[in-house]
Amino acid sequence: MNQIRDSRSYSSEEEKRVAGLQYCLQTVPGVSWGRIAGVLWYLEEHTALETVRQYLPHTHDISLTLSNLTSALDSLPDKLWTEFGWEMDVLDSILSKIRSQLSSDKERKAELLRVISTEHPHLTWEHVSDALYRLGYGEYHHVLERVQSLFPTGRRRAKKIYQEEMKRGVTKRKLTKLVMVGIAGSGKSTSLQTVIGEEPLAEDQRTSTPLLTRPVQTEVVIVHDKVHWKKRNPEEKKKYIASLLRERAQRLGQASLTSQDPASLPTPAPSSPAQPSSSAQQSSTATQPVKTTGSPTTNTSTAVPDRSSRAAPAEVTLESLLQSSEEDQEYISLINIPSDSHETLLDETVVYVVDSGGQPEFMEAMAVFLGETSACVLVMDLSQSLDEHPQIGYWLRGKAVSKPYRCIRTNEENLKKFIQTVNTFTSKTKGQPSMLLFLGTHRDQAHKCLPETVADKNERLKKLIPAKFEKQIIQLDKKTLIFEINALNPDDTDRKTAEKVRSYILEQCPAKEVEIPVRWDAFEEKLRSLAKGLGRQVMSREECWRVAQSLGLEEDSFNEALDFFHNWSLMFYFRDILPEVVFIDPQVILDKVSELVVFMFELREPEEEDKTSPDEAAGAAAKGQTHGPDTDKPEPTSTNTDGTTPEKAAATSSQTADESLLPPGWQQFEKFGHVTKAFLEDKRFSSHYHRGIFSCEDLIHLLEELLVFAKLESEEGPETWLMPSVLRHVAEEKVKEVCVSAGPLVVDFPDGGPQNGIFCSLMAHVLSPQHPHPHPWKLCLSSNLPKCLYRDCIQFHVPDFGSVTLVDRFQYFEAHVSDTTSEEEEQKLWQHVGKSIFNGIETVSDMLGYSNNKPRPAIICPKSHSDKAHTAYIKDGKWNCTSDMGVRGTLAELGTVLPWCDEAYIDDHFDVVSELGDVAHVWKSLGGALRLRQPDLDRIKADHQQDSSSCLSEMVTEWLNQSYNTERFGLPSWKMLVEAVAHRNGGNNNALAIHIATKYKVPAPAQN
Repeated sequence: MNQIRDSRSYSSEEEKRVAGLQYCLQTVPGVSWGRIAGVLWYLEEHTALETVRQYLPHTHDISLTLSNLTSALDSLPDKLWTEFGWEMDVLDSILSKIRSQLSSDKERKAELLRVISTEHPHLTWEHVSDALYRLGYGEYHHVLERVQSLFPTGRRRAKKIYQEEMKRGVTKRKLTKLVMVGIAGSGKSTSLQTVIGEEPLAEDQRTSTPLLTRPVQTEVVIVHDKVHWKKRNPEEKKKYIASLLRERAQRLGQASLTSQDPASLPTPAPSSPAQPSSSAQQSSTATQPVKTTGSPTTNTSTAVPDRSSRAAPAEVTLESLLQSSEEDQEYISLINIPSDSHETLLDETVVYVVDSGGQPEFMEAMAVFLGETSACVLVMDLSQSLDEHPQIGYWLRGKAVSKPYRCIRTNEENLKKFIQTVNTFTSKTKGQPSMLLFLGTHRDQAHKCLPETVADKNERLKKLIPAKFEKQIIQLDKKTLIFEINALNPDDTDRKTAEKVRSYILEQCPAKEVEIPVRWDAFEEKLRSLAKGLGRQVMSREECWRVAQSLGLEEDSFNEALDFFHNWSLMFYFRDILPEVVFIDPQVILDKVSELVVFMFELREPEEEDKTSPDEAAGAAAKGQTHGPDTDKPEPTSTNTDGTTPEKAAATSSQTADESLLPPGWQQFEKFGHVTKAFLEDKRFSSHYHRGIFSCEDLIHLLEELLVFAKLESEEGPETWLMPSVLRHVAEEKVKEVCVSAGPLVVDFPDGGPQNGIFCSLMAHVLSPQHPHPHPWKLCLSSNLPKCLYRDCIQFHVPDFGSVTLVDRFQYFEAHVSDTTSEEEEQKLWQHVGKSIFNGIETVSDMLGYSNNKPRPAIICPKSHSDKAHTAYIKDGKWNCTSDMGVRGTLAELGTVLPWCDEAYIDDHFDVVSELGDVAHVWKSLGGALRLRQPDLDRIKADHQQDSSSCLSEMVTEWLNQSYNTERFGLPSWKMLVEAVAHRNGGNNNALAIHIATKYKVPAPAQN
């Protein structure tokens, strides 16, 4: 970088500029057209910004190469690549100095904050994250989130914008987000109606819940000490706020402004169509809300969207709708009247209630779309035994679309999974974790599973809850966990129970207090109104920006508002994935995933007698039956491009019992969960697409990034993606056939087992080319078809080594390897597998919002029975039983070689630097002992001159990176480092090597 800065090294400024751009592409993680546009916007380089505009709609299609970068930015000023590169060099030196001078991590963070705040206030959290990433502090996005939470420097501008926005008035809102979870058919949707005080739907109108529903927004109203939740009426609220704004305008002596033409309001200059880097990826304020009333409105969702209103008439445009909304002119003027200090116009308590799909296919893909969750209501059917395997089906308008299948897990096992998931879901926010309430439905049918009583269920539930989570359970009383209710035909007792549920949730669940600028409220309602007028629930960011301008919002306030809507699932805006698309209704994406799951059920066409309602199926299951009364065939939900319906095609297949009659794309989807672009462009999946705004390619890109899809490598045929969540469960016989290693790696989860979605997301992660490994993982094929591909068991092929089989055992994961050609290669494969799995779980857990349940290496406990195996975790060369803490032993006693736990591997750059800090002056000889190349060591010395601490830090980074990315090195381990330290000292008695070996429990170096 020093050489690039020195203009004497180049024959022209153009050559220097190209070199700077090349440096950015090679060294800066995450450089993209969107990010370049953000920097251009920040630098106010409007000419170059307009040139970049043409690339933005195709961010993930056009490769960011030096040639197209220089052609797009022909007039680029020298300071753009300086913005990308030079700031990180500054941070490198800052971090190196801080590391060498201060010993504790806490002191380092405080000093870094001080230096950035006082000496380099222009640095943003993105610069800090880039520097930390380059120095080996972990995955870029993970570092980014940590830096955002630690250092407020990037939020200063956002905070200032927010304070200015609040001067126009705020609504204080106490937000509680509630999610209904439970197995399909347990009565979630019906009990939800009862809990919020509404009548249950008629049986012929009941439809299975899709992946998730949009939040039902309810205002809390207390009448005669009774808590009611009333659905919000946006128009009534708008009129009420307008009346409050008029009163405020009169108090401020600005009544004349209420008739001001919005066209005369100051309008911000147009900005980049790509978002500038928002400094508030998480909402950053606190508030307190209100208690008002509102009349009921409809806010429901169906799994198969209504396509009749999907396309707007050709003459309807955003501009025409904006011009025709004359009734909004006074309101726009009112919300733009500023005051010297912000004034609370409305104080409300709001509960967002989200229903979820109970089919396992949905549960595996649900967590990535959930955030800011205060409480979960876990719904269970009291008419079914905890030992029973529930029947899983899907219903549309009271009719089954497929033959219900028997769930592989019992009701008790499913409850245990939900408990584990709920209690490790952190909502990606600080503070009290989510609470859990058990709601038992079918109270009047509890006798059907005798001799098991509700009291028995209460006692067994208590045993399922880990001790550390007991304080997160909302109980009916000291002895009772389950709130019993009959949601189908509620009487006074059920209504009283529903009132208790509402009261306890408000009293015991963590609520987030936020102050929302009144213009954001107006912006949200305006977007929804215009989306309805356009006949589509997805808009471009540019369209949303035009709406924001019509309300007088500045660019930064606009960005903050989009982030707030996304964080609370009011809208979806995936800033880092689809920066130009705003999903006004979050149901757009949820429906796209739901369509695929519903279609999978439709391909499993039921016989007439199998088409029962959810409640009939539950009752039949309680009696050991799987068939219900005859009903009509379900209405077709769509038509395919050939004029047939999926139902007819599936029925034809059913009549002949020949799967080969399914169209090829359908076969691949039904058997292997494979989808192609052509498959997803079929008419039945065409909902919500809109040319130029949201396409099939955008959907694929989004679901890839969210690890719902995984792209499969293929040398021939169309591009194909795997959707792991729709795969079938594996039979135990198949597991025994493919799992052959004597000592599998067991991944144990200390707090009761893995959460929903972890395994499927891990499958997508290890297959994805976006997360490259030293040795890529591919599906293991036999006769060009997947050899073992199930939702809970998948076999991979690792080129040059052999096969790896991952198994989800519900409470733990297993990894088996086989077919390695030599003992040495098997050792390398095990090392690679272990590192890939644990790093992968960390990545997907972070993305899904899970924490407090870090996995650990384990074995099958030698004391467990084969039919009911449990684990023993590994620590300090010993195994410790997870079921009985008094049972333990040494690995040596087992007589089994466990190649995956031979060494302690290094995953923290800081640990290495701190251990070697006292011998930084011999960094170069250490680098040679670690087998770094001499040119790399010379480059490090030239870059850092005589600063040995910086050289040591860079050397460690180089070693860790080379260990991950070349076959020449194994995974970095403390054992390797100990040997290198001892080698530097000629193999003599070396205090540092012995110290490291003792601390990290690896073999001490041999002594001469």
